[in-house]
Amino acid sequence: MSTDGKIFRLRKALLPVMAGSLLAAASPLAAASVLWFDSTPEYGGQADNSLRKEMSDYLSAFKGGSVFTSTYIGSETPGSLAAALASGTYDVIVFDATSSGTKFNADDLLAVQNFYASGKNNLLLDGNLYVRSINFNVTSDFPGINGSTGALTANEVWSLASRGGGIMVGTDHNCCQTDANQIVGSILPGASFMGNVNPSIDGQFNGTELLSIQAPVAPADLLAHYSSIDSQGIAPTGVFLDFLGNGVTLYSQLDIAAFVGGPRNAFISTSFEPGGGIVDIIDPNPPPPQGAIPEPSTWAMLLMGFGLIGSTLRRGRRRSEPTPVLA
Repeated sequence: MSTDGKIFRLRKALLPVMAGSLLAAASPLAAASVLWFDSTPEYGGQADNSLRKEMSDYLSAFKGGSVFTSTYIGSETPGSLAAALASGTYDVIVFDATSSGTKFNADDLLAVQNFYASGKNNLLLDGNLYVRSINFNVTSDFPGINGSTGALTANEVWSLASRGGGIMVGTDHNCCQTDANQIVGSILPGASFMGNVNPSIDGQFNGTELLSIQAPVAPADLLAHYSSIDSQGIAPTGVFLDFLGNGVTLYSQLDIAAFVGGPRNAFISTSFEPGGGIVDIIDPNPPPPQGAIPEPSTWAMLLMGFGLIGSTLRRGRRRSEPTPVLA
């Protein structure tokens, strides 16, 4: 068989293999599985379970359901969390935890530790989650001004899921941080939410990931929301040892002062460093999406692959042909 015939047969044989591999690579990853666990009391209808579930449902519907599948469980009964984790597998747990009383027992906290120890050990702590969807004023109507609080929620959860999984703990000011601190303390002894801070226009996001990784968020829209409610908890920052004895640094993603020129407090902290630069809290525009190397089209990759194969075989053919005899 001629070399040209061999090239044609090889290309024909490799076409379905390469196409299958490249199409698989181009296909979206499976949606991240989220457990949204709500231990927050309803507070006379201000934090009705339907309002908390709205945030979980938003994640499931986000981008047509291609990014998240979120399971909502609303319970203030100790042991409910352990039962939920025993009956399902999740990439991210969101603790919607704003209570003045304990809501978790030893079995619950052990289940959280096991989840963390399984490798899903990325952390995000948010002292603003309670005010995101409550019956208070027009700005607390989720998903917020220009969709900002919905987009922030999706960005927060995705920042954990994209790193292999983790735990998000959200709460409010120090009237009601007990259940949130049960979860945080079970993972990072000595770390805790604290305080009650009314934000000013003096603040900044220390990176762009939470403002852009899945959906654009204008910082000024978030500030308008925070300022209209004036009830924020301070998220812990610094270096801690987790319950396994490993060092964990919590970095501030969002710093805001209670008054212009005053000391800034962390509203959101994470176990991963912020990246992408500083964004002022009064900036009315979302930052550009985080840069990514554009993927070549499937057919472009196929053609490039075929070109490389053909080039290799042609070089082989030239080496095997007899050297011409010069007259």
